[in-house]
Amino acid sequence: MKLNVTSRSWHTWSSLILSLPILIVALSAIFIAHRKALGTDEVNVAANWLPGYQAASAKTGRNEARSKLVTAAGDTYVGTLNGLYRLSDGQLAAVEELAGTQIRGLAEAPWGRVAAAKGGIWLEQDGKWQRVQKGDAWSAASQPDGTVIVAIRDKGLLVSRDGQRWQPEAQVAAAIAALPVDAEPLTLGRLIMDLHTGKALLGKDGEWIWIDLVGLTMSLLALTGVYMWWRGQRRKAALRAG
Repeated sequence: MKLNVTSRSWHTWSSLILSLPILIVALSAIFIAHRKALGTDEVNVAANWLPGYQAASAKTGRNEARSKLVTAAGDTYVGTLNGLYRLSDGQLAAVEELAGTQIRGLAEAPWGRVAAAKGGIWLEQDGKWQRVQKGDAWSAASQPDGTVIVAIRDKGLLVSRDGQRWQPEAQVAAAIAALPVDAEPLTLGRLIMDLHTGKALLGKDGEWIWIDLVGLTMSLLALTGVYMWWRGQRRKAALRAG
């Protein structure tokens, strides 16, 4: 009997202590699965008070250069993990519109300058930067015909002649479509990851269903576990008071 009470006590207290981590993991998994629809990557939050971010900000060298552009006018721009900077006399001055944005590629055309960033494609005209295309852009390159090509996730190569209208690079897209499709080798590590996310069972388009079911179930177990503990504590208090 004593062993049964002890094991139950361990189960109760371990479940109570781990309920918060389980709830965080479960709910964050759901938000990750729907981050495109919810637009969470576009929302800036002030969470530097969290211990993990405080430790990261204390380290030196966290900001790193990712790209560089020397314009026809002789101006030098440097794209970094945390924004776009203009280099002058050995000093970097931040471009305010792109503060905190990861810049992965820079290019220049007769009609303006282009930055490929984590949040999309940015265009500079008349000294002002504005985002003209949402997405996850990885590189930017100017072409001899005056166009700029940007690689963007899930869309491939996009090309523009004015910086405002971006269209798929038709010639490359057609050539890639004609290539034979070879199945990617399946490793044990990838199989484990795909089982974890549900992709192996429901496919890429349906893995959100798996994540939602698991996340909601874990959240329900965590919340009901805390409620049952709280109700038990109230019952014990009532018995002692009676």
